[in-house]
Amino acid sequence: MLRARSLSALRNRKGFTLIELLVVVLILAILMAVAMPLYLSAVADSQRKTCRANMQTIANAVQAARVKTGAANYAGQIAPITTTTLPDLAATPACPNGGTYSVAVGVGGTNATFLVACSFGGTTHGTFEPGIDSN
Repeated sequence: MLRARSLSALRNRKGFTLIELLVVVLILAILMAVAMPLYLSAVADSQRKTCRANMQTIANAVQAARVKTGAANYAGQIAPITTTTLPDLAATPACPNGGTYSVAVGVGGTNATFLVACSFGGTTHGTFEPGIDSN
């Protein structure tokens, strides 16, 4: 009788067994192994897109500066990027990965075109040249 009570008391205890907890932890580990690379890829992609948008913003400011000065080419705008050299920029854009932006002579080596480049990781973020590159 005493033994029957102790067995029924053990059966009525609420909680999880060690095996059940290990199975749950294993399932969570598998889900994390699948989700983490996708998350990191999405973060890297958003950083590249942010950098690209910054380069397009700088290109728009360079073109606006040329129109305001009435210059025949972009020679005057190929300078360090600051709010002084490009007054249409409210603030100097910053690469999400810490790269720096520069404006250089575009394709053909003349001042008729220009390109904006990001220094992060060589070609990771690349360049943007109005009229040649699109969104």
